Amino acid sequence: MSVSIPFVLSLLSPAQGPLPKPLDLAKVLARVTSKNLERSVRDLASFGTRHTFSTTEDPKRGIGAARDYIERRLRAAAKRSSGRMKVERKTYELSMRHQGKKVRVVNLVATIEGQQEPDRVFLVSGHYDSRNTDRKDGQHDAPGANDDGSGSAAVLEMADALADMPLRCSVRLVLFDGEEHGLWGSRQEARDLSERGIQVEGMMTLDIVGNTEGPDGKREGSYVRVFSYLKSAKGKASGGLDAPGRRLARLVARAADVHVSDFRVKLIFRGDRYGRGGDHRPFAEQGIPAIRMTEPLENFGRQHQDVHPKNGRPYGDLPEYMDFGYLEKVSRTALAALLEQAQAPRPPRRVVARVQRDLSTALFLLPPENAKGLAGYEVVWRPTTEARWKKARFFPAQGKGSPSSTRGFLKIQLKDVMLDDNIVAIRCVGENGARSLAVSAPERDL
Repeated sequence: MSVSIPFVLSLLSPAQGPLPKPLDLAKVLARVTSKNLERSVRDLASFGTRHTFSTTEDPKRGIGAARDYIERRLRAAAKRSSGRMKVERKTYELSMRHQGKKVRVVNLVATIEGQQEPDRVFLVSGHYDSRNTDRKDGQHDAPGANDDGSGSAAVLEMADALADMPLRCSVRLVLFDGEEHGLWGSRQEARDLSERGIQVEGMMTLDIVGNTEGPDGKREGSYVRVFSYLKSAKGKASGGLDAPGRRLARLVARAADVHVSDFRVKLIFRGDRYGRGGDHRPFAEQGIPAIRMTEPLENFGRQHQDVHPKNGRPYGDLPEYMDFGYLEKVSRTALAALLEQAQAPRPPRRVVARVQRDLSTALFLLPPENAKGLAGYEVVWRPTTEARWKKARFFPAQGKGSPSSTRGFLKIQLKDVMLDDNIVAIRCVGENGARSLAVSAPERDL
């Protein structure tokens, strides 16, 4: 669709309509508790090791036993979903070999079908494999309580919380295998979804989210770090630090502010920890909004460690060293962000901005194709030096104060916003109060 954008001279004084109340998530978030998360982490750690090359025959030890446990948990949740949740093992045979046999990775996937727009998919993941000091050691203990039993437990608890909840859009809850060896499971999943034409609109991975004690003994549990890549599809930089992943990161930050008390998100404008990678990367490489959530103070002394005695106690990545109250807040933040996306209308298809002769701002947007349940549009903006949206203004979809129409676009005018000094975006707001991702106007900077 090719539509010319007019240069607007006249300015209107938009009257704000009634803004829907925020999505009420209190009951569903309360289902995620520190007690249940601790149970899940301890169960996962009890298998001794979940190394990708560990045994698949022992019913009590190794990655095979862990897979059976995860599948049982997901299927138990699916029984309460009235058929909306489907659980599957997705097995991929890789070209490499280990001890003369081709390597296989197995992802565990629970898909909850949306009732209104099932073709829209949002994905949340953790990785259930673990390792100790020797990357190839599939024999000795690698309990992986925090890395990444914490993220895996969060996903399992989300499955329990969402099983009987109707959703507008579809949700995929994935436990990846082979992360510790080079993102094997997530790379296969991202490729498979792309080949099947399944478009993921947002992806979050929770990896190392259950510890608050740093290497020096100091504790920090008031926030979670959210990493996001700058580059968008095909490696092109996005002006204004507003690439797809950054949009999703800001949505997660708002979810914490609105739905999780005494907790916040720290936006890290880097794809991942310095020189490292995670399961969100294969999705970000496809231009999908993808982020990583990680605790503030990674304790390398407990990651990838052989379990050994220290001060008379076993030491390593064990449940005893985790903070399950903190894991609860991280898990609730991720669940709130997921529901914000899965219950919201589609974002605007396109947003264009123009500077007016009086230095005010004119915005033009193509509304989403499916406007069912759409209450209106929320314009958000921030100075170019700020990480998060600072101000917002709501315009109802219909009635007084709604955007006018011009040449196929809807038009919104902001008298008091200087576009040169700000980044401006628009997100759709549902009648239920859920917000879509905010779509910013593209810049033309080199």
